[in-house]
Amino acid sequence: MQRLGSVQQKIPCLFLTDVKDDPSTKREYQPFRVLATEQINPKALDGDIYNAIPTEKVDGTCCCITRHKGQPYLWARLDRKPNKQAEKRFKNFHRLGSSKEFIWNVEQDFKTVPDSWIPAAKMLQLNGNVQPDENGHIPGWVPVEKYSKQYCWHSSVVDYEAEVALVLRPESSEQNLLEITIVPLSDLLEQTVELIGTNVNANPYYSEPGWP
Repeated sequence: MQRLGSVQQKIPCLFLTDVKDDPSTKREYQPFRVLATEQINPKALDGDIYNAIPTEKVDGTCCCITRHKGQPYLWARLDRKPNKQAEKRFKNFHRLGSSKEFIWNVEQDFKTVPDSWIPAAKMLQLNGNVQPDENGHIPGWVPVEKYSKQYCWHSSVVDYEAEVALVLRPESSEQNLLEITIVPLSDLLEQTVELIGTNVNANPYYSEPGWP
């Protein structure tokens, strides 16, 4: 199986985005839409976008496969977010347009997370504390347990006894086709994958019932 890169931070949009006061066509109760403009994101220019090879960003929910309890495990994305007081300070800071850098107190400004939570790879650390990204979040992961109610759609695609996962990938003999197949979790170790399905992220791929 082809080895892919492990992307654990948020991927910025190629174009700058704008928020419109129109009802979302994706989420029924969302009163706004986030749309791409025609202006290229400066981060894309810094990344030499004109010499890049474009690929699709699958629109599901991000997961990671790494070890837990001595075996390959599926981990769900859980970003550690600031508490209400810290979030208010952060928004007011940016509203004032200060050129200085916002100073976080990581031990006091962020909500608690489960003991099993781990930060995403390559996050900046300062004085032993993982630092938030530019959005004020600390990306991370929690292990998906077999009978988890909160992550029931995640757990439906893995079998920890057999140590396998249900995967959608290009068909081995025909790259223009996709196949649903069983893959050893060990083949996916230290990779990030995207969970898609009927009950995931408003089902943008119109998956048939029976998928997660």
